Amino acid sequence: MSSKRHGKKEKCSTMGQRKPGPDITIAEFAGAQDVREGSPAPVSRRFLAYLIDWYLGSLCAALPISIIAQRIMGDMANQRLVDFPAPWGMVAGALALLFSCFYYLAIPMLVWRGQTPGKRLCRIRIEMVDGSPVDLWHLVLREVVGVFLLSGVIANASSIWHQMATIALQVNLVHPLMYGGFALTAVSCALILCRHDRRCVHDFIGGTEVRLVAHAEEASASNVGGGI
Repeated sequence: MSSKRHGKKEKCSTMGQRKPGPDITIAEFAGAQDVREGSPAPVSRRFLAYLIDWYLGSLCAALPISIIAQRIMGDMANQRLVDFPAPWGMVAGALALLFSCFYYLAIPMLVWRGQTPGKRLCRIRIEMVDGSPVDLWHLVLREVVGVFLLSGVIANASSIWHQMATIALQVNLVHPLMYGGFALTAVSCALILCRHDRRCVHDFIGGTEVRLVAHAEEASASNVGGGI
């Protein structure tokens, strides 16, 4: 009887204790099976990083538009630049693009080399094809030319410059440019699924590749100012 009671006490005392084990991070949730540092980033991690960056990048771009919309129209929810009286549509669009460049260019160059917040959380990084750190020129080619200008549905900045072009030329370019962006995005999706290196159209334009990063390497980069 005493041994049974002792066994029950031990069982009850361990029920409330958490079993030891590693904490689950966003990067592990997005595809922890595998893979070695420096290898191409899995599709799951790239997709989750994209969702995070799309949301945060859209907030950055929407901030100046919302402030100007509230000032001149009394409705901060209006994000349609074509509805703004001249010249405020162009002013709001230019500021929104500037804020987008801060998110997609300044942070990966000045804070975490090759990483937006989404990529940082998912432990992936933009690098040159040869494995060297990405420089500003190739990051501009990748993000501004490959994403903002050509891939019309990947980033909110694309719809902003579509509206600015419509305002400047007085011709509705939003839908034709959007459909072209859809087509190019479809090509990028096919490439990332089929290619071993997971390079998209904007990776080819920028001469870049997205690769996995070790947690220890991220920590050392943070200690030296993001690897500037």
